[in-house]
Amino acid sequence: MGKEFFDRALVFCNGEFSPESVPRLRANDLVICADGGLEHAMSVGIEPHVVLGDFDSLSGAHQRYLNQAPTHIKIYEYPIQKDKTDGQLAVEYALDTGVREIWMFGGLGGRFDHTLGNLLLCWLCLGRGVAMQLVGHRQYVRMLNGPDSTDLRGRPGDYVSLLPLTPTVVGVTTTGLYYPLQENTLYLGDTRGLSNELITAQAKVEVRDGILVVIGTERNNELPS
Repeated sequence: MGKEFFDRALVFCNGEFSPESVPRLRANDLVICADGGLEHAMSVGIEPHVVLGDFDSLSGAHQRYLNQAPTHIKIYEYPIQKDKTDGQLAVEYALDTGVREIWMFGGLGGRFDHTLGNLLLCWLCLGRGVAMQLVGHRQYVRMLNGPDSTDLRGRPGDYVSLLPLTPTVVGVTTTGLYYPLQENTLYLGDTRGLSNELITAQAKVEVRDGILVVIGTERNNELPS
């Protein structure tokens, strides 16, 4: 796999999973399953390039699948007692291949400590120049580190929340949102950025300085593609 080029990584973790959130595969997608995330990928008919983890969450059937997996599927088993989650190992593997973006599925919901830990992996990715988003049931989460921006897609009425992770996030400018911001400052501990709404099918959030979490939540039945 050393000479293959992958543009986007789809990382499947073992948390709450929504099959409808998985996009159509591209030819240059890298599919990585972290432990029980293998079951999620296979449930939507996706064969992974890589399966890794301590495999303590795999069912017997999927353990047998790994034992008989084709040789083109890379398998990396780690001890249960380790310093990183299976999700972090998967993200780091993706980063080392040179992908430009990472989508994580099964990383939201359930235990809040795992959800927060997965969110903070976005910071790890930003440090490598890679955008990462967590995709869950009718929602997605991204992180911006200014100067930075992100384009949003959805339907009018979908929620967009902007939450600072630094004491201030400076120069926040939005287009396509019901409550517009123009070079505004958002403050850590303040909820001003919560529950804004799309007014068009496409919107944009820009940040001049600071770390901002962008959360999109659908009111309708489809996840933005």
